[in-house]
Amino acid sequence: MTGITVLLLTGCVTGEPQANAYGGQAQTSKQQTLEQKFQFQIPDANSTISMLSQPLTPTPISSQQASVNIPYKKGERVTLREGLPLFSVRKDSRISADQMKITHLTIPSEKYTLAAVQGEWVQVKTKEHDSYWLPGWYALKQSNIVTETDPRTFTIKTGGKLYLTPDSTVTWPSNEALSEQALIVSEWKDWYGVSIAPRIWSRESTGYHHVILWIKKKDIASQTPVPDGWFASESSLPASLLRHLVDTKLDQTTTARQAVNWLGEPDWKEQSRNMNETGDPMRIGQTWRYERNDAQLLLTFDKNIKLTEIRWNLLADQQNEAASGSYSRLDRFVYTTQVAAGKFILQTLPWKPEWVNQGDLNYTFLQAGTEDVLLMKGDDGGFSGIHYDDSFYALDRHTGKMLWRVHAGFGPAQAILNTNRDAVTLFTSYDTDRKQYLDRVRHINLNDGKLLWEYKPEGHVRLNGIKGAQNVVIVDTPAAEGSSNGWIHVLNSSNGKRLWSKKLTTRYQLLNRSADEPYVLYQEKNQLVAADPLTGRTVWQVESEASTIDHIENDPYFDGIHRYDPFASAPLQRWMLLDDQWVLLDLTSGKKRSLIPARIGQQIEVLNDGKVLIRQNQKGNMYGDYDEYTTSLFDPGSGKIHWTVNAKIERGLLEADQLYVIRNGYPASVDYRNGETRWDAKESVGANQYSINQGSYLIIGDRLLLPRNEDLLVLDKKDGTLLGRVHDVVMGTPEHRDRDAKNGMINRINDEVYVGSANGRFRVFPAALLEGDLSF
Repeated sequence: MTGITVLLLTGCVTGEPQANAYGGQAQTSKQQTLEQKFQFQIPDANSTISMLSQPLTPTPISSQQASVNIPYKKGERVTLREGLPLFSVRKDSRISADQMKITHLTIPSEKYTLAAVQGEWVQVKTKEHDSYWLPGWYALKQSNIVTETDPRTFTIKTGGKLYLTPDSTVTWPSNEALSEQALIVSEWKDWYGVSIAPRIWSRESTGYHHVILWIKKKDIASQTPVPDGWFASESSLPASLLRHLVDTKLDQTTTARQAVNWLGEPDWKEQSRNMNETGDPMRIGQTWRYERNDAQLLLTFDKNIKLTEIRWNLLADQQNEAASGSYSRLDRFVYTTQVAAGKFILQTLPWKPEWVNQGDLNYTFLQAGTEDVLLMKGDDGGFSGIHYDDSFYALDRHTGKMLWRVHAGFGPAQAILNTNRDAVTLFTSYDTDRKQYLDRVRHINLNDGKLLWEYKPEGHVRLNGIKGAQNVVIVDTPAAEGSSNGWIHVLNSSNGKRLWSKKLTTRYQLLNRSADEPYVLYQEKNQLVAADPLTGRTVWQVESEASTIDHIENDPYFDGIHRYDPFASAPLQRWMLLDDQWVLLDLTSGKKRSLIPARIGQQIEVLNDGKVLIRQNQKGNMYGDYDEYTTSLFDPGSGKIHWTVNAKIERGLLEADQLYVIRNGYPASVDYRNGETRWDAKESVGANQYSINQGSYLIIGDRLLLPRNEDLLVLDKKDGTLLGRVHDVVMGTPEHRDRDAKNGMINRINDEVYVGSANGRFRVFPAALLEGDLSF
C-alpha cells in the first residue's frame, strides 16, 4: 500500500480547534470502505486552513493509491495491538506533535468496536462506551507486521517530515527540538515508527502519554541505540528520557524478565498495596522501586508476575505540574503520576522487622496489648465509612502468629477488653456465616479465642451496642424498635450473669469508654450519674443540662480528644461536654477539675502532659480552611491560656520544650513556651496539604515517625529534615477511621515499635535499629 483513500465529509482534516467539524455518522454497507463513488485526495496539511473557505473540487487519486477496505462494519469488534495512542479528536499539523494530549493507550484486554470512519481516521468505542479516534491504518492487517525495535535516538535530515502513518497525507514538519524528545521504536518496510514524548507529562491531575508518528528511513541522518539498564547507577540518562522509554516500551504484556533487562535490577522490592476494590478479596502483588534523586519508578506485578501498574514519583518541573496524583486507566492496567510539590523525593530507608503478619483486610489497627497478646482490628477501608467487612483478631505478641479471628461483615461491631485484660467482649450485628443480621454478644478468651459466655438479646430487639466498666459489660438495648427510651443490662464480665438493669428515658447516653473506669456512666434527665457496677447504686451525680452544641466526637473526621495508649490503662479523668462547657471530670469522685467554655466550630485535644490544645474556627463552622483557625494552649491546672496562634495545630506530641504537630496540614515543631514555629516540613514534604489523620507521631532517639499519604516518614526531630520513608510499609487514608488511626496505627512500648498498614500487614520493628545508621 502506498496511500490511503479517504472519505471527505468536510473538505479537509481539521485539528483540535475545529473539533465540531468532526461530527458525522459512520458510513456502513455490507463491507465498510474508505472509498466513495468519487475519490478525493486530502490537500497538503500546509494548505488546510486556506482550503476551509474554498469550494471542493474532486481530484482523482493516482493509480498508485489504491483504495483500502476497512474489514469491519459499524458495531463490529476492531482488532488493535497494544500500546497505540488513542486520540480524543482527530489531529493535524496545527497541533504540535508533542501536544497531542494522549491520555490512553490501547491494551490487549480491551474490546474496541468501530463507531465511525472519517478521512484517514476511525472512531472506536470501548466496552465502557468511551469513544476515541486513531488512524485507520492501524485497523488494517498490514499494520500487524510492524516490528518493534530497540529504542534509538536519532537526527533527521533537513526537510524530513513526520507522517500520521506510512504514506499518510497528514504530516508534521520536524525540527531539532522535536527530535530531541523522540525515539525510533519500530519499523515497517521503508518507514520508522517514532515515539514523541509529550511536552507536558502531567497537568491538573491528568497524565499524558507519547504519540506514534512515522518517518521515512531515508530521511534519518544518524541513529544511536539507547543501552539497556536504564536505571543502572552509572546511567546518565536524563529523567525525561527515562520516562519516555518506560511510557513507550512497558505495558501490561511486559514480563519481569524484560523489565530487568531494560531497566536493571530494582533498588527495592516491596509488597504492593491492595490492587482490588473494596468488597473483593485482597490482591497483593510485588512493587519494584527504582530510585534516583530526581525520579522514582514503581512497577507493580501481580502474583502471576504480570505488570499491572506503572507509577512515577517526580519533582515538579516544566514538564510536570505539582499534583497530589494523576492517572489514566483502561481495564485494570494503571498509569500513575505522583508529582512532588516539595524539594525532595522520598528515598527508601532499610528497617528490618522482627515479624510481619499478613491480614486479609486493608487496614490493621492495634486495639490493645498485653504481655503476650495483641488485640487487633481489621478494616477494608471502604470510602466514607462504608465497608463490606471488618474483623477483630488476636496475634501472638512475640511471633505475630494469628491466635483467633472473628469477622463482623458490614454490620456495626465493637470489642472491649475486660478489666483483667485476659478476655474480650465482642458485639457483632451481622452473622457472616448465616449472612443475616443477628446481634451477638460473646465473651472470649484473649489468648485462644475460646468462648467463655454469650448473651442473647430477648425477642427481636436490635442492640445499640455494648460498653465496659470495671468487671462488667453493659448491654445497651432500646426499649422497643424506634424508641428513644432504653434499657441497660449490666452483666458480670467473668460469667455473663445479669447483675442489674435500668430503664433510661428519652435521649439518654452511655458514656463509658473502657473497662478500667470504676463506674457505669450514663446521662439522663439532666443528670450525669455514676452507678456502682455491681449493684447499680448511684455513687455520685452531676447536674447537666442538655448541651446546645453538637459533640465533636459525632464528627467522623475528628480523631478524638485523647490519644489512648493500647498498652496502658485508661485515664480516670476525662473531658466531657456538660451543658455548654467542657468539664474535666474526676471519674472516681465526680469533681470538676477544670472548665473550658464550649463553642461551635471548636475542637479540643489533650496532650501527653495533660494540657489542652483548643482549635477554634473563627467563623463558627465545623470545617474550614486553615487560615480560619486559631489554636490556643490551655493549662487545666491554672485555668489559663498560655498562648494563641493563627494556625490549625493538631496531633501534638510533647517532648521537653518542643511540641511536634501537624501545622496547617504539614509536619512541624513549635516552641511549647510560646507557640512559635521552630521548623516546618512544608517545603520538603510538599504534596497533599489536606491529608486526613493517618496516625500519630512517634519519637525514636533523634528521629520522628509519621504516617503520611502512602509512606511512613522518618524525619530529624531537631530541624524537620526529611530522611526518607520506611521500606515495605504501605500507608493509606483510612477515612472515617481517624480515631482508630490516631490510637492504633503506630505505637511503641519499650524497644518495640508496632506499625499497621493499608495492605493488611502488621509488623513489629526493633526501635534500636532505627536509632542507628540508616545508610543504604
